[in-house]
Order: sequence, then structure tokens, then C-alpha cells
Amino acid sequence: MKRLGALILSCFGFVSLSFANAGYDHSPTIGPSKGWLVIEGGGALTNEVKERFVALAGGSDANFVVIPTAQGDSEIELDKIRQSFLNGFRVKHVVVLHTRDRARANSEGFVEPLRRASGVWIGGGRQWRLADAYLGTAVELEIKAVLARGGVVGGGSAGATIQGSFLVRGAPGTRGNPDGDNRIMMSPGHETGFGLLPSSAIDQHIDARGRENDLHSVISAHPELLGIGIDQCAAIVVHGDSFFVVGGQVAIHDGKKHNGANHYFLSSMQTFNLRMRSVDTVNEVQSRYPLTLAVTAATRHPTPLGNKTVGSALLELRNHSEQTPTEINVECDVSLYSVGKNLYPARKAGPRQLKILAREVDTDQEAEFTCKY
Repeated sequence: MKRLGALILSCFGFVSLSFANAGYDHSPTIGPSKGWLVIEGGGALTNEVKERFVALAGGSDANFVVIPTAQGDSEIELDKIRQSFLNGFRVKHVVVLHTRDRARANSEGFVEPLRRASGVWIGGGRQWRLADAYLGTAVELEIKAVLARGGVVGGGSAGATIQGSFLVRGAPGTRGNPDGDNRIMMSPGHETGFGLLPSSAIDQHIDARGRENDLHSVISAHPELLGIGIDQCAAIVVHGDSFFVVGGQVAIHDGKKHNGANHYFLSSMQTFNLRMRSVDTVNEVQSRYPLTLAVTAATRHPTPLGNKTVGSALLELRNHSEQTPTEINVECDVSLYSVGKNLYPARKAGPRQLKILAREVDTDQEAEFTCKY
């Protein structure tokens, strides 16, 4: 049932006018039409995830908010979390927001940093804590307002699952088990997420914790949902009616059988069409780009003409007709990454020169870039 957010907030004497003007719920696309979601599977964040998140927010000078509320009380040290984010994401302006008091989550002063932010990161822990603190409050509405004005919301582990509309592993804490039981996929009373990605159920850590098939029971009970299970350290970047995979594999549960299995996998760099619930075809790419480039070590830096990557790579034929890949040193006019089994489609374009397909960190659109080797 759709929550009447403005009515709820008016009971606390506060209505989120910024959200009322944002029109997030009226987006013509399934994902945010202006903003972005970075949904990460937990574990250590890769440079690609961090750099894409910062770029989509507007760069290191943008205003960021970090929400660590999924963690237990003993784990939350606000100053330490702020400094870690400043250093880890290489940004300059960070506010850490945390409360378990829903009245405070509805207060003008508490949500003010969200109104100034273009990037919001929701940390890991237990997703039921996020729901208990913020579901139906000004915090949820202002997070959606960030997306409506073109910002980015990211999160890993619990911060990934809360972005779905159906909350999996939401069983809350008890006196005997204060963290809750995250083995329970469906917990009545804790089955609603923020719905940043509508009609979805999002699971995380699926490779590291053997969870590849766990979404099957959820999709069987709720066939209208799309189940998205994300490898630890992998992510999806959502915009409009599609998402692409970053740095690992993603399991798709659509209620159908796939070669006898209840799910199938997308690999890094593949694109998924949310409206059609299908993988974008790659036949044309394979015919135009007979080679693949796999970066093995890389450093990235900005130049007046855009980002540049310098490093080493393996170049091989897509059909593997040559048994040993060619080791090369490369200089490419785009941000490339060595972690996550990224295979960049490539073709030769002259002496010691390649053309490759890749996405720069601030877009979801593939484009052709030049590499010298």
C-alpha cells in the first residue's frame, strides 16, 4: 500500500516541500529518470564503485551524506565514520546522519544536510534498523528528493537491500539476538524497503555466503518482483530503465527457469533492461570488436581532455583461438579498472593503437575510446 508520506510528516508538524516538488514517484522510467543508484553487494568497496559514485554526485567538491544507521550502537563512531569516508572516497564535504528516533528523523534540522546533498551513501549492517528508523519519515522522502534532482544514492550490504521495494532478510533484533536473524528471507512487518528501485527485492554477499538461490522463495511468493542478487564487491549502477554491472556477477531471479536453474548471471559490464526484464544483446558488439582487453594494473588521473588510464593489460581474441593472451602496456583515454573481471571489447585501429568500448565514470552510456600500446 502506498504510504501517504506528506500526511505522516504533517502529524509531526513538518512537510517535505522539496520532495513534494521533486516528482520522484512520477518518474516515467522504472529507475530514477534524473538520478542514479549505486547498489553494491557488500564487502570491501572497489575503486570503480567509489569513483563512479563520486563522479555521479558531481565530483569531490559535492556535498555528501553518510547514513550508518544499519550498524549496531557499539559500532557507530560518527567522527571515525566521517573521516573514513573523506579518505576512502577522496571527497571534501561529508555529513554523517544517524538517529533511531523517528521524531528526530522527521525534524527540519536533521534532514537539512540531505537537502544540500547530491550524494548519499547508506552503509552496511542490518537493514531492519534502517527501516525502523527512517521508513515513512522525512529522511526517506529527502533521499528520494536527492534522486529527483539528479543526485546519486549508493549503499552496500544492508544499504543495498534497503533500496529495493521488498525488504529481504529483515527479521528484527530480539533480546536474545539483538542483530536479528538475517537467514529469514521474508519477515512479516519488515518486508518494505525504500523502493528506490520499484518492484525489486535485492540481496547481497551472494557469492561469499552461498546465497545465489535464496531469492527464489521471495520471487515465488511475489512473482511481480524482480530478484537481484549481487556478489560481494560487485555492484549495479541504475539509471532510467536499465542498469549495468560493475566488478563481478549479479544473479537475476525473474520467476522463470534458465537451463533448469531458478536464476541466471550477468557479468561485469553487461546491461539489463528493467522494462523488458532482459539482457541487452551483444551480438553487434562481438562482431565489431573481435578482441578483449583485460586490465591487470592501472592508475587513473584527470587531464584537460578527460580521464586517462596508464597500466598493463592482456589482449586476446574473443574466440580464444590464440591460447596465450598478449601482455601489453596501455595508455587509454578513459577510466579503466583491473578489479572485477572487466573485459573491454576492443579492435585494432592502426599501429600500436586500439579502439575499445567502455563507460566513463559519470555516465551509463558506452562509447568508443582510444588506447595506445
